[in-house]
Amino acid sequence: MFSHDKTGFKQLLLNFHSQIDTAEEIVKKAQLQIDSSKINNILYLGMGVSAISGDLLSDVYFRDLKVPLNVIRSYTAPNFCTKNTLVITSSYSGNTEETLSAVNSVAETGAQVIAVTSGGEMAKTAKKNKWQILELPVGFPPRQALGLIFFSLYKVLGQAKLVESYIEDLTGFKDFIYHEIEKHDIIKHDGHVLAQELAKKIHNKIPVIYSSAPHLSVVSKRWQNQLHENSKSLAFCNVLPEMNHNEIVGWEMDPKISRSLIAIFLENQTVVPRIKERIELSKAIIKKQDIEVVDIYSSGITILEKVFSLIILGDWVSYYLALLNEKDPIDIRNIDFLKQELAKTA
Repeated sequence: MFSHDKTGFKQLLLNFHSQIDTAEEIVKKAQLQIDSSKINNILYLGMGVSAISGDLLSDVYFRDLKVPLNVIRSYTAPNFCTKNTLVITSSYSGNTEETLSAVNSVAETGAQVIAVTSGGEMAKTAKKNKWQILELPVGFPPRQALGLIFFSLYKVLGQAKLVESYIEDLTGFKDFIYHEIEKHDIIKHDGHVLAQELAKKIHNKIPVIYSSAPHLSVVSKRWQNQLHENSKSLAFCNVLPEMNHNEIVGWEMDPKISRSLIAIFLENQTVVPRIKERIELSKAIIKKQDIEVVDIYSSGITILEKVFSLIILGDWVSYYLALLNEKDPIDIRNIDFLKQELAKTA
């Protein structure tokens, strides 16, 4: 089964917990100076995993952020960016054209800007404009640099006192993450391995993944993205309660089409009771169409633990599904092709 992991992608999954310590070192080295008294809002510019990291900050800090945080996936930033805005421009490669364009559009606003990157044009632009930089280590597939980006910024916002509550010491969390990783490795874990079993269920199906607002809203998007890039498999996602106002009706589709689908609900035991009721009703509606429904519950106690227990699980599921699909999880040839073609007309 492991013959298709030609580039050792699995090791990136096994070492995810180490990114927490690396993030701490990144922040210490940067010695950022942020004047939080002048910040009225945060603009987070990014695409792909960089944008997901911003969404995760918004989810984890949902009740604690002192100012609004907007994630922008576009070539331009909104006009409400001013000198009282903290702009976080995130591109692991440093060459994401949408993000570079967006941050250039705010260069004259006087906003405080932090560039999060491993180099490329983003680093050059930041140095030219004398912006502060969180310098990421090179050598990671961007989608597997999630911990580096998220935990660096988790600490930055916490230390800048832009959130009401902030856990400085993540020692206990790191132990939790280490055990979450180990239980999904079929080599280290005896018996039932949930990630592998889920991959087998999804194999030759199109998963529709649901999670719930506010704290788990982006987790389903992370699953979708990882299944796309690692597994080379289509997947769709949405969030409750929003999907109850539109998408739930779509499950009335012709059974000849829907039989290729499988619904996955990523759940939190402490979700708002009314949302829990909506989840159960939604599952009942989908099951009426003779569609398999899979319930997955988060582990842990804190919001941070619950969110990352599901992210780690999703990453492992995408890895096992890639092997079942006989695909190398690290390969992204369609993205590479797009970039090559776009470069011709840049």
